[in-house]
Amino acid sequence: MASYGSYQGRLSYGNKFNNGLEVLVSGSFYVSAGPERLFFKDFDNPATNHGIALNADGDQFQQFFANVSWRGFTLHGVLGYRDKGIPTAPFGSAFNVTGTRTVDVRGYLDLGYIRKLGRGWNLTSRTYLDRFYNDGAYIYDYSAFGGPAKVLNRNFTHGKWWGEEATFSKQILERQRLSVGAEFRDNFQQDQGNYDVQPYFQYFHDSRTSTEFSVFAQDEIHLRRNLILNLGLRYDHYSIFGGTTNPRAALIYSPGRKTTLKFLYGQSFRAPNLFELYFDAPGNEANPLLQPEIVKTMELVWEQYFANHFRLTVSGFYYPIAGLIGQQVDATTGEAFFANAAYLHLRGLDFVLSRSLPNGLEGSLSYSTQRATNTSTRIAVTNAPKHLVQATLSVPVLKRKVFASMDLQYVSKRVLSTGGTSEAYVVPNFTLFTRNLFDRWELSASLYNAFNQTYSDPVGNGLVESAIVQNGRGFRIKAGYKFR
Repeated sequence: MASYGSYQGRLSYGNKFNNGLEVLVSGSFYVSAGPERLFFKDFDNPATNHGIALNADGDQFQQFFANVSWRGFTLHGVLGYRDKGIPTAPFGSAFNVTGTRTVDVRGYLDLGYIRKLGRGWNLTSRTYLDRFYNDGAYIYDYSAFGGPAKVLNRNFTHGKWWGEEATFSKQILERQRLSVGAEFRDNFQQDQGNYDVQPYFQYFHDSRTSTEFSVFAQDEIHLRRNLILNLGLRYDHYSIFGGTTNPRAALIYSPGRKTTLKFLYGQSFRAPNLFELYFDAPGNEANPLLQPEIVKTMELVWEQYFANHFRLTVSGFYYPIAGLIGQQVDATTGEAFFANAAYLHLRGLDFVLSRSLPNGLEGSLSYSTQRATNTSTRIAVTNAPKHLVQATLSVPVLKRKVFASMDLQYVSKRVLSTGGTSEAYVVPNFTLFTRNLFDRWELSASLYNAFNQTYSDPVGNGLVESAIVQNGRGFRIKAGYKFR
């Protein structure tokens, strides 16, 4: 039970039988009415209820999970459903209506297999079948153009795919471990579209299929007792745009029992999705010539353990990103489209100090600072905080059975899409919880945004607002019971 009329529950069962069969099944649900009234200053006029959206932020989900293991086989599956109301009037839809919402459905089966082969080789394989459906319902007002005042528009993305992955690994003497593998994925359904229900009008429909194939290799070499070199190489081929090759390497050095130094280098990519490639409805143009985003990662990490259970981690990073996919506007048509238009450089430092004692006292403090630079446009990068602070503390209150915890987050100001900035904020959360206080029962009570801080998070394109005010003070009460 929590704020905004929210309820959440989960029931799980697990057992290991004498014949080696292990079973875990779990079902969960969540229902929330959401805030009864939400105020959006960008809609503050009489025609839109003075910026107040009523009962438009409901949320619910159901999920079922099952995992079965026997000998070298492991089968797990998930079926999940979420229905979320949208109060922000996205993409020019009508404000203060309860019918604008999205429904997401995800389900998959994954069969894994592990087996020892001859000559020291090991096999790890997985076969999977997956699907994802996203259906959006948007209420529009066409009365200004001579049409109906309330029209239901549907936007959908439906995908199904299956795949197979196999990895062979072998320990070579005592100093080297080699792994090689391949993966194939067949996207046999990739549908998306947009249409008005009544009166019916289809704006866009696209059906495709595609395949992906990958081969990869990794070699872990113990150069010395305290010096490890990891090398990896992966090649991916997409039927949509072609192939990409990405290396990675790591050098790990431990000069002492409590000290570790790491140098990490890698290259990865993000393939353009079908919405970015092919969506072609009013207000948007397709761009089938999009290429993947490429990011190189370079990190230097120092991990140090001290007496009294302290651990310090300091890391510096540099991430140049080429061909970042972003939305632009065609000057001749006024239509939006996606393009490989930006080159970003991310530089920063992370510090994490943590301590854990046997009596249950735990705490951590982390600080991150980063600088994001768009080297192609020199325009400030949106939603990129320069400073982040996270602090957590858990204290035993009653003989390691009752604990009080606190977590606090600080986020510095961020640039908005309109050119302004959001305010920096500090939000603390408090929780009181039990461990083994009552036989089989676990209880907790949480207070979120304890001081009712007003703060906003930047948003992207498609909304009138450039930042959305987040929830104020809230609470949650949780009870768990273990059957034996």
